Amino acid sequence: MEIIKIFSLLIFTSLAASYAWAMRGTKIGGEKGAMLPGAVLGLIFAWFSGYDLIRENFFVFSAVGALAMSYGGSQTYGETLSFVVSQKPPENYKKGIIALIVKGSLWFGIFGAYMGMAFNAACGQKYNRLDFIVLFAILVPLRGLGVYILNRPVKPRENIFPKIYFSKTRNESWGGLLFVLLALTALMAAKGDTYSLGFTLAGAVSGAVGWVIGINLFYLANHPLNNGKFFYGKLQEKGYVGGWKIMEFTLGAVGGLGTALYFFLNKQGFSKMTSNISGGKLFPGFKANALSFLPWIALFLIFLPASQHLLQSGQNSKIKSKSKADVLGEIMEWLEEPIYSVIILSFIMLGNLKTAKLVSFFLILWLAVEKDLFERFIKTKQKWLWSIVFWGSLTAALLGEIFLPNSYPALYTWILYIFVYEFFELIWIDYEARQAKENKGKSFFKRWRRTSEPTVHIYFFIQIVILLAVGILMFR
Repeated sequence: MEIIKIFSLLIFTSLAASYAWAMRGTKIGGEKGAMLPGAVLGLIFAWFSGYDLIRENFFVFSAVGALAMSYGGSQTYGETLSFVVSQKPPENYKKGIIALIVKGSLWFGIFGAYMGMAFNAACGQKYNRLDFIVLFAILVPLRGLGVYILNRPVKPRENIFPKIYFSKTRNESWGGLLFVLLALTALMAAKGDTYSLGFTLAGAVSGAVGWVIGINLFYLANHPLNNGKFFYGKLQEKGYVGGWKIMEFTLGAVGGLGTALYFFLNKQGFSKMTSNISGGKLFPGFKANALSFLPWIALFLIFLPASQHLLQSGQNSKIKSKSKADVLGEIMEWLEEPIYSVIILSFIMLGNLKTAKLVSFFLILWLAVEKDLFERFIKTKQKWLWSIVFWGSLTAALLGEIFLPNSYPALYTWILYIFVYEFFELIWIDYEARQAKENKGKSFFKRWRRTSEPTVHIYFFIQIVILLAVGILMFR
């Protein structure tokens, strides 16, 4: 019976991570898009941990998962993928595969490290406040140093590139993530935290393997086989198969499965860690929960980078390029990374539960609103209507965060993660398609930008139905 339960949880986690990872790339991308799969995995691990106190405070781990996964979203990989998929035979298959092993292992490795450390710290094991204060104080300069040493200079016109370079013209940042992962590993080793070290390794391996499998499936979607036939059959031949999305679905599925295998099969290690929970409280001895101003600082910091939409010339036609406002907007954009991955994450790792509640629900909603409103619907004729819809949703969500005695229930949070992003994505896709003159008179699916989009969103729909049905049964 236990084997069936674990097998079911593995399949469920893999499917959820597959959906969330592909939605990450469909809707937002980058650091902010990567928060969705991290939040999904964190919620699942906490809810099925087998410990009531952790389950009741699931929002801590969904928040840590979200912010931890955001690190890897800073990596550029479009040109990296082209080494494998752009032509047949591949332009540089070996280089592309090595690059994706590096980038995938860093992305999921950092996620695994923070998840393990969060569980330990929440249970009063291994870490204290000083450990995290020192860690987060050095992360920004350490990350910058890694980029400087390993990823610079990049001067395409002069043909000057780093010794290890996985792109063609773009600035890379994996060196910074490598230094971050080394710092996390050093701290875990110094503290004798074998559980988190194992979680890190599981994340790194699953991220690397997932991307290697995914890129090969992407390649098969881009080119016919040697015999002229298509690996995905008639759907591929007619253009209904999107290789990029197949890669994303695969990476999410394997990454979720790999981390879930470690979490659910290592019950002994988890039991040792939770044996120290006392007094019915998480983060015993950290005392950051008493700092009631931290969530308000976090809320201010969440909104602060959004000023880039008003200040940058690329987003506001009234702003001149290279003007003071434009430069300030670029600074706001740069600040997103340290705000999310260092400042706000540090509040949570130091034990401030209210900040975790804010991130687990409100921040994930805010990221969708920021994308859909500021980058999409604000440019339409119905911008005032959509402004009311989105700002009204945010206001209601924020009031709930303030006045509800606890965070939003797990089921409500699950619905946000699984349904809301795709709901507004479909509205935008159809709206955008309706505006094109060549689409007048066409049916719903035929109006879409690419022939592969209906296939992708039909698969999304199947995933959503399954995940919501299971979620309604499990997250009550």
